[in-house]
Amino acid sequence: MPSFKFVQQFLEPFKPTGRKRGSKKAAASNTVDLPASKLKNLHHFVRGTWQHGYAQAWTKVRKVYFPYNLKGSHWVAIELDFVRHTATVYDSYIDYMKRSKLVTLLHPISDTLARVLFDMHFYDESEVEEVKQKGLTMSMYTPFSVCIIADVPQQRDG
Repeated sequence: MPSFKFVQQFLEPFKPTGRKRGSKKAAASNTVDLPASKLKNLHHFVRGTWQHGYAQAWTKVRKVYFPYNLKGSHWVAIELDFVRHTATVYDSYIDYMKRSKLVTLLHPISDTLARVLFDMHFYDESEVEEVKQKGLTMSMYTPFSVCIIADVPQQRDG
């Protein structure tokens, strides 16, 4: 599996902006304009052209899995499902933080990464028919829905 530590580096630092509830326009305003160098590197990851040669193009798969660090002290696993358009969190220490805080900390994934994929026509270029079809149902940018799986083996000592 590729080192997705870099994916996180390309999406941060992230400073969410204000958002009005229920508004698609407000959801779009919650994304961050990434610096050109970070955006270019993220495009390489998605296209499978990362300079170290260990990445597979995301356009060839339905799902992508990667570790993600929260606040520099807690790791979770993320599953991006391009057909369901979800970012599923697998957390072995669910009591580490409140669900609402976790969702906020995942904005670089749910909002910014979704915007980058939309802007680079990811769904149009997908080689997976189900993913391409999902793209046809999305007429505009749509954030990933964040799902948190509760039925994961839990740590007892943190």
